Amino acid sequence: MILGTMATSGFTVWLTGMSGSGKSTLAQGLANRLRRLGKIVDVLDGPDLEPMLGVGGAATKDERNAEARKLAWVCRLVTRGGGIIIQSAIESPYREARDEARRQIARFAEVFVECPTETLIQRDKSGKYKRALAGELKTLPGITEPYEPPSHPEVVVDTSKHTVDEAVEHILGQLVAQRLLDPSVAAMKGRPKVQARAPAPKPKPEKKVLKMPERKPPEKAKRAPATRKPAPARTARAERPRMAAGGKRKR
Repeated sequence: MILGTMATSGFTVWLTGMSGSGKSTLAQGLANRLRRLGKIVDVLDGPDLEPMLGVGGAATKDERNAEARKLAWVCRLVTRGGGIIIQSAIESPYREARDEARRQIARFAEVFVECPTETLIQRDKSGKYKRALAGELKTLPGITEPYEPPSHPEVVVDTSKHTVDEAVEHILGQLVAQRLLDPSVAAMKGRPKVQARAPAPKPKPEKKVLKMPERKPPEKAKRAPATRKPAPARTARAERPRMAAGGKRKR
């Protein structure tokens, strides 16, 4: 894992432990933690190293020590240039190879990733431990060949008792205690603010559009009903005397 830009800030963290103990997981967790602090981080791990550096296929003690020297050389170059590199690519089962890397790099912190063998066997998803115990795999450190834990590691984490986050915070604390990491940087919980954001522009008030009331067509004047003139009163006609039967009208 690489971070930092100043030449005085470079150092190497070398993760060592048996297969399946959690070295790669801790390296990624530490990288993510440092990225949140604004650091530039790379992880020296994975299958990309096999074609580039020719590591990962060692079967004997001499071959394993030769691979460790290659990785130590890369770490020394990065650290001398001001970077911080954390190596978790190989198990590094032999103490002498790690001690040689410490002498070459100088600014160096060894992290022993401890885990009981019983827990490693239970965690094993690749079948390495099962094949090694059955005699089918001859190159598994701690089972078919010795694994030598470090004598005086700067950091010890037990992944059977602590979570990844707890282990990462413990490593950061020990790096501060060794004066390899600035305490003000390690104390930050998130990415520092580089520049304050400009306040968001206030929304412009909406223009109110006054709507004219709709004009209704003028109502037609209602004509008053025509009043009829009262008819002139009829004059009573004088009754004419009726004729008596058989008689003549009187004139």
